[in-house]
Amino acid sequence: MRIVTRGDFDGLASSVLLTEIHQVREIRFVHPKDAQDGKVDADEEDIVVNVPYVQGCGLWFDHHVSEEAKVPDIGKFKGAFATAPSAARVVYDYYKKDHGAKLAKYAELLEATDRLDAAQLTLEDVTNPQGWILLGLTLDPRSGLGPEFRKYFRWLVEYIKELPLDKVLAHPEVKKRTDRVLKEQQEFKSILGGRAKLDGNVIVVDFRNMPEKPVGNRFLVYTMFPEGNVEMRLFDGHKGAVVVAAGHSIFNRTCNVNIGELLKTYGGGGHRGAGTTQLPPETAEAQMAEILATLKKNQG
Repeated sequence: MRIVTRGDFDGLASSVLLTEIHQVREIRFVHPKDAQDGKVDADEEDIVVNVPYVQGCGLWFDHHVSEEAKVPDIGKFKGAFATAPSAARVVYDYYKKDHGAKLAKYAELLEATDRLDAAQLTLEDVTNPQGWILLGLTLDPRSGLGPEFRKYFRWLVEYIKELPLDKVLAHPEVKKRTDRVLKEQQEFKSILGGRAKLDGNVIVVDFRNMPEKPVGNRFLVYTMFPEGNVEMRLFDGHKGAVVVAAGHSIFNRTCNVNIGELLKTYGGGGHRGAGTTQLPPETAEAQMAEILATLKKNQG
């Protein structure tokens, strides 16, 4: 089998579970938008997880609220969809009846994946991340952790299955990344200071026209603007497009906008509390203004 997923902590945890159950010879990384747009090919040997359904795949597991309305149109498929905290939780629930004993050792990994993917974190988790949460921050593709990311991801899937967390964190390949995350927390805070502003209840962070995408904990901005209840973060996309990543504050939980549903109307998607979309260059400015207006209008 092959795994088709996105390169984040939820994709990692899902891959760990799936490789315990299936013989997996390859892990492919795809962008959710490409899966939505039918640009990803799959056949019966592909396990698609944590991305939208791909026609022809052998198994599909997902939990994004933006995909829920599409499930009836998919028809019969192998796998599972549920609006759970993480895709890894959907995978676990699907296999626990027959393989619960084998997967039991991943209880702490699953709990951390649920918390990180659903942004159910404490202030201490954000300002002083440790354990699985710290490891998860090294696997955030939005943090821009460099060209070795794919190799690191695939290696980590196997390493987690062999050793306890303390030994995983002590390995040089992991430690250099966790050290970087911790070292650059303050630097990232300084970058945010020059790139972030509060527009009403919306924290607008503009990372466009930056030579390198900054590394840092994406939740840190919420500690800097406690009065803001939602973030709208902008990145350069492909060929002049603009990527918009939006998310509810994990500390000021008063935003009542369903982010996944909002961004689905712009060709993206996600959860109720977070999501992304890529806006074409010819309409990006107008659409960004519309998204911002909606976030301000429905501030809770």
